[in-house]
Amino acid sequence: MRVTTSFDVRHVAAVLRQVSKLFNAGFQRHEADQLAHEIDKLKADQPQVWNFQVAWQGATRPLQIRALLDDLGNVDLDFSTSPDLAPQIRRGVDGYLNSRGL
Repeated sequence: MRVTTSFDVRHVAAVLRQVSKLFNAGFQRHEADQLAHEIDKLKADQPQVWNFQVAWQGATRPLQIRALLDDLGNVDLDFSTSPDLAPQIRRGVDGYLNSRGL
């Protein structure tokens, strides 16, 4: 299942950190910060994909993150994961963005 969002790239680290709070292992703050740094270095219109195995509720789930930057400084961020985890990711992403009025 896929969770897709688009926002200004300056918020990517905070969104990824918010998502990383869901997991016991596999994608934690360190990985979120490292991924945010890699996304900041992407060139426009050249998508990149990262794959993780995350620990959530006592089981391992796949997590694929795809990022695409545009020329205006926005990022399309897609999270692909299991159907039971996707709603949690959606709440984390939307919770951060809505709290900032984005």
